Parts: sequence; C-alpha cells; structure tokens
Amino acid sequence: MNDESPTRDKTMPSLSLGKGEVEFGGKRVLLTDVLGGFYALKKTLSSEVGFFEKEFMFKAALEGAKEFLSTVSDTELPDDPKASMELMLEIYRQRGYGDFRIAEFDAKSRMAKIMCTNTTEAWPFLESKDLQRGSVCSYTSGILTWVSRRSIDRDASAESDVYVHESQCLAQGRSECVFVVGPASDLRQEFQDFQAPSISRSEHDLRLNEEILSKNLELQAINLTLERQIRRRTEDLWRSEANYKALMNLVPEPIAIVLPNGRLSSLNLAAANMLGVDHTQETHDLTTTSLLPDKATWDKIIWLLEKEGQITGFELVLVRPDGKKVHAKMSARFADLVPGRCVEAVFKDISEKKLMEQQIQEARSESDFFNDLLSHDIMNYTFSALHFLDSMWKSKTLTEENRKYLGMVTKDIQGAFELSTSIRDLSRLKALDGADTLVKDLKILILESVDETKRLFSDRTVKINFEKDTEPRFVKCNALTTRIFTNLLTNAVKFDPSDEAVVDVTVEGVTEGTDKYWKVSVADYGKGIPDEEKERIFDRFHRLDASVKGTGLGLYVARFIAQTSGGRLLAENRVKGDHTKGTRMVVLLKKADEKEVAKQNRISLGGH
Repeated sequence: MNDESPTRDKTMPSLSLGKGEVEFGGKRVLLTDVLGGFYALKKTLSSEVGFFEKEFMFKAALEGAKEFLSTVSDTELPDDPKASMELMLEIYRQRGYGDFRIAEFDAKSRMAKIMCTNTTEAWPFLESKDLQRGSVCSYTSGILTWVSRRSIDRDASAESDVYVHESQCLAQGRSECVFVVGPASDLRQEFQDFQAPSISRSEHDLRLNEEILSKNLELQAINLTLERQIRRRTEDLWRSEANYKALMNLVPEPIAIVLPNGRLSSLNLAAANMLGVDHTQETHDLTTTSLLPDKATWDKIIWLLEKEGQITGFELVLVRPDGKKVHAKMSARFADLVPGRCVEAVFKDISEKKLMEQQIQEARSESDFFNDLLSHDIMNYTFSALHFLDSMWKSKTLTEENRKYLGMVTKDIQGAFELSTSIRDLSRLKALDGADTLVKDLKILILESVDETKRLFSDRTVKINFEKDTEPRFVKCNALTTRIFTNLLTNAVKFDPSDEAVVDVTVEGVTEGTDKYWKVSVADYGKGIPDEEKERIFDRFHRLDASVKGTGLGLYVARFIAQTSGGRLLAENRVKGDHTKGTRMVVLLKKADEKEVAKQNRISLGGH
C-alpha cells in the first residue's frame, strides 16, 4: 500500500460547520441530529437483536449510500480511483457524517486506509463516556464499502468482494477511527476478527442459535460466579462476626448485643463480669426483664432509639442474677448484625461513683450539721457575752485600765461573732441558688441591721441616720438579705476612725431599662477606698486594711446574697472624685409589684 498522504482537490466544495449549517454548492442545508439518532438507534438495536445489529446497519448503509449517491453518474467521477473516492467522501464530509481522509491507497492491491476523528456513530459514545470493547461503526463501514466498490471496482453490487474493516474506533477511547479497505480474503488474513456481513437466511438462523448458545453459556458462568460470591460473602460474614466478637472481648467497656424483644444475644468479657455470668456461653438466658427493675425501662430505651437513632449517657440500674445491683450509664444504637436488627449497647459501671457520691453527700450533710451546730452555739455564746459586756461598759466603778482590757475582750468576742456569722452565711450561700424569692419591707430589713450593728459596737458612739417614718417599700429578697445591710453598716463603723461613727442610710426608687429597683445607699465618713480597690474588696478573703480586725468574707457574702435576689452591690465615693472623703455602698434590690406583695401577705396569714 502507498503511504503517501492524500491532498484534497482545491476544486472540491468548501465545508463550513457552524450553528448546525454547512455551505454546499451555494445552497444552505440544515443538518439533522444524526449523532443522537445514530446513538439511540444503535443502543436499541444492540439491546434487541444483539449480534445482528452490525449486519442490519451495514445493509442499511449500503442501500442508503446507493440512494444518496445516485445523482452522481459514472461520467462525473474521475478516472483515478483515489480521486473518485475522495470526491464521494467529500460529499459525506459536507453532510456531517465525519471528516474522512484517505491515509493510504493502493489501486493495484485494491487496498486503502481511511481515517476519521468524528464519525457520527462513534463520537456520541465517546462524548457520553460510554466506551465500548469493540468497534461500533457498522453503518459507516457500509457507506465506505459502497464508496470503495464504486471507486475501485466501478461496481457497487453485492457480487464485489471489496469490504471495509474498522480496525480501531473512537468508541473504544481511541483518538480516531481507522477503516481498512480491501478484498475479503486479504482482510481475513490481516485481521482475525474480520467477518464479512452475511446475507443468507440460513446463516442468520445459525448465527442466532450460536448467539443463544453463547448467551446460555454466559448465564451459566454468571450463575456460577454469583454462587461463588454468595458462598464467599457468607463465609466473610461469619468470619466478620467471629472477628467482631473477638474485638468485643478486647474492649474494656462492657458491651451487650440485645434483640428488640429484650433477649441478650451476646456479651463481651467485661459485660459478663459486670453481670456475674459465664462469658464462654454462646447465648445467655438473660433478658432485659430479669436485668431491669421494670419493663418500662426497656420500653423507654427502645422508644428513645426509635426517636433519636441513638442514646448516650442513659442512667439505669441492672439487677444481677445474684441479686446485686449495678448502677450504669448506657450508650446504645440500632445495628444490623447476623442475628438481625439488634440493639448494640455499651455500658459504664458507675456503682463506685454512686457509692462515693452517696458517701460525699452523707459527709457533707454531717459537716453541714456540725457547722450549723458550731456556728449556732458560738453565735449564741458570743452574743450573750457581748450583752453582758455592754452592761459592764455602763458600770461607773470601772477603772481606765479595766475599760482598756474590757475593750480588748469586746473586740475579740466581736471578731468571733463576725467569723461565726460569716461561716454560717457561707454554708447557706449554695442553698440560696434554688431558694424561693421572698417579699419583705425594706425598712424592716434595714432597722434589724441597725439594731444589730449598735449591739456589736456598744463600746463606741454610733450614729446611723435613717428615716424610719416612711411608707413600706417592698423588695424581692431571700432569707439572708438582712446580712447585706449588717455587713455594710458594721464595715462603715469599723473603718471610721472618729470617736463618733456616723453612717447615712438613704432609699430611693430607680429604673434601669424595664427593671425597677429600690436603691439603698450606705455612706460613711471613713478614710475611703481607692478606686483601684473598689472591685477587689468583694473578692473572698481580700482585706483592705490589715490593722482592722475582720475575716475578709463580709462583702463577698453580701454581694452574693444581693445577686441571688436579682440585685447588685457596688462601691462608690461618698464625694464624687475624692475617695478620701468616705465610701458609699450601693445596694439595688428589685421592687415587688402589688400581686407579689398580696401573695406574700396571704402566705404570712396562712392563706392559699
């Protein structure tokens, strides 16, 4: 064959593809969607008739080419076979069947090689990523066979032995289709898979029987393959279950597989030890009915799993066969295992934790009891001692030296009283978080604190200016709210170095946003608090002046009590801009409305 590449005749019609149109002979011809049509037709025929699709398409192409090129007479074809083939291929190029080009041509041996990068049959397979194992251009082969017979032999009849074989195809993922033209005998020698299309009915029947037999053999092979796969998958499944059980036993957490009816399918070693059963058993007679105190617990677990898909940290009590109870937290989910749909549960034994919590609670209760008892007794003793010391101060027979010693004793007893009071208040602080809100008259709370402060400082002249004759001012508070004002008043007296300690207490209503408060100001004339210390004084155990006796807990407790009632406590300068002129402690407590006051009055009177 000749390797010379063909040169297209410049007198041939020009081809201009764009937006579905071509220019041919001065006429504009609208292209049909041959690509989609060929693709759909070939897919359907391959599915319906199998082997015979190629023969049908080949014969249809021969008839189509005969009709399509019937207008081209033999006198219009060049005498040169290659030029004649090029002319007819150009007509098909311009009609959108593909950009055919002659790569090789040998008229003597009647052989040729035609290439194409975009045949109407193969290109849709490549575009759709539907790659095939074999060539698909049977219709194109029929067209090229008719063209080759007419150009090489000048005879396109069925008696010609010239055929076309597609040696490679775009549909196989190749860069282009390659069609080899030649006598059938030469094509058989060069290509083992070449087979000239048959036109005999008996050959059709024989081919059909062969195809049926081939399909039966393929089905038998598929059936054997499926049986092997099922057997292998079954073996893998049982092997996976064995591995799963082995893995379960390596996990330190107790794991149980429970059927939806409540029967335990399997336990790992940790779960068997937790429940006190033999872990070597394949199945267990245990059920959730025997392990749980009541059936409702298991029903709740199933309901939560159906609702949420899984549960985490569900606390429950398990009853072992020996009667011992185990407190546990369970995390569970549904799982599809060999027994079917199961509940896969992981437990955490918290029995020791529960026992420790119980012991801690008992120890705390005992500690609280002794703390209350001790605080109560110390407060009673110190209060009684302060009462008698107050009487002694009034005695006219005391010498100056005795008064000096009496003052020292009084201060020590006052310190013990403040310490026991702070300890008592601290022990009650936690209980305030969940305590019910009370409604009380603010005047009564302040007057109680005034009286207690004056008793504590019976050895000093204390003047507390407070307007007593006012209408009731009801606030939301708790049982310890009086301690706020007692702490503030005692601090004002302690830190006032004057012979006469003066404290001014005023009350006014304020509004912040939508909240309404009673604002209580406790102003002293002491040495004041530096601005940088105004927030630190509320820290636990923080003492501003070590020379003044105290616990460092009073203001910490006072602020906490205010916050638990929804209020606030803060420190300001009595004289704005000059902290040395004394301190004003500000307490904001929420006002109680008429309904809350009425409700509190009914409770006080024993109503409902």
